[in-house]
Amino acid sequence: MNNNMKKVSALMALSMALGGGAAYAATLDNTKPVHQTSVSADSNAASVVNVSVNGATISDGYWNKDGKVAMIPLRDLTDALGIELEWNKETKTAELTRGALWTQVITGKDQYSVNKMSLTLGTAPEITGGKLYVPVSFAEKALHVQVNTTGNQVTISSEEDVKTVTERGVITRISNQDKYQSIQIGGAGTDGIVLNLSDETKFISVEGKEIALTDLAIGMNVEAEHSLITTRSLPPQTPTYTVTVLDDAAESQLKDVLGTAGTIENVTSAEDSISQIEITGTRLTETAPDHVILNIAKDTLIVNHEGETVKAEELTKGAKVIGFYSPMLTRSLPPIGTAWKVVVETPAAELEAK
Repeated sequence: MNNNMKKVSALMALSMALGGGAAYAATLDNTKPVHQTSVSADSNAASVVNVSVNGATISDGYWNKDGKVAMIPLRDLTDALGIELEWNKETKTAELTRGALWTQVITGKDQYSVNKMSLTLGTAPEITGGKLYVPVSFAEKALHVQVNTTGNQVTISSEEDVKTVTERGVITRISNQDKYQSIQIGGAGTDGIVLNLSDETKFISVEGKEIALTDLAIGMNVEAEHSLITTRSLPPQTPTYTVTVLDDAAESQLKDVLGTAGTIENVTSAEDSISQIEITGTRLTETAPDHVILNIAKDTLIVNHEGETVKAEELTKGAKVIGFYSPMLTRSLPPIGTAWKVVVETPAAELEAK
């Protein structure tokens, strides 16, 4: 055997000895083999967001590019919450519907429509892997569910007991469109509150009988049970569960009533009582004038927004009121009619105090 072969043999023997020695040592120490997983530098394991809804796990989400916003799959979220989702492939838009809730999500736009009001969340929805993802704040701000984020775990839960509030007000607007039905109470324009209606909303007469939205008219005093959650719009909007008419049948018989909201410009008195008021402001219906003179008859109802009777003496110049009246008006300018109901929103004394 030449010198080169001797060197090779020696090296092989040394390698075997070292390997055998290591194995022998592991046996003596009774040490179990350690399994190691190779993690590449671009691994995204830490970016995975685990999402559960009402205790059930849905598809994972992920952290956005900044690593600050958790993005969650919209379709999985709505399915778990029982919300209907309609996807428009052409516009890449999702429409969400459940009861009085309606929400629109547009891919790539941080502009979410919630019951016709715009909402921004700081992050736009995006399509990843063929799925539409939204920021986790969408679940809380738009769908009104509870969200808890701990590390890479997002837990979402819907409240079992819906928190509601009951309030009274006079109807100033009725929107009877097929998809977006609503009534406004407690004020006109940016005042009051808009009650969004759905197929689940119940309408009840003062006698306790079930009625329909078409049985309502502006000027009616109602009591509404609605969600405690409202939008930040002016006026605020809220899902509504029950609307009860408080006026009796005789007071609710005017189906074609007109309305004008504004300020009393002039007051006419006769025989120590108010006989006329002149209102300038905003029409509540298309055929109503924005400037009208109303006769105050003995049977004219003068109330506040709660439906409580107030004294006729509060019909003073400068007071903020809403007048409801018959469509039978004179052809004069301004037209003259007879008031069915006058709602005193803010007495002149309170306006002067402000």
